[in-house]
Amino acid sequence: MIKLVIPGRPISKSNFKLHNVNGQAWMPAKGKYSKYLAYENMIAGYVNQQYQGEQIEENLITVMKLYFPNKKMGDLHNYPKSICDGLEKSGIIKNDKQLKPVMLFDFIDKENPRVEIELYPASEYAIEYNIVKK
Repeated sequence: MIKLVIPGRPISKSNFKLHNVNGQAWMPAKGKYSKYLAYENMIAGYVNQQYQGEQIEENLITVMKLYFPNKKMGDLHNYPKSICDGLEKSGIIKNDKQLKPVMLFDFIDKENPRVEIELYPASEYAIEYNIVKK
């Protein structure tokens, strides 16, 4: 199992996309929208500090724990894309398609917003879950 921690408030990719007149989405490299690219690069940098192993080529069971400073978090499902893109950019994985399944959890931590990522090689681990009535 590999555990990675990315400090700071998670950033959603959907907040930074622009669309051209034909409706095609694109990510600008300059201006206020370049904040997303900086976040992606920041993730890659932190991953490279914490993991020096070989590039992983197999599928990975992925657990993402997002810690926000407050309840203003937007649509939770928009955050994994930026995190997955940062992981791919770091070189730890070949393609973010390898991250499956992905389990996503959100928490509030006013003092220490962050993203915690746990990667479990699918060849070594299996996933089980139970949903129980309260």
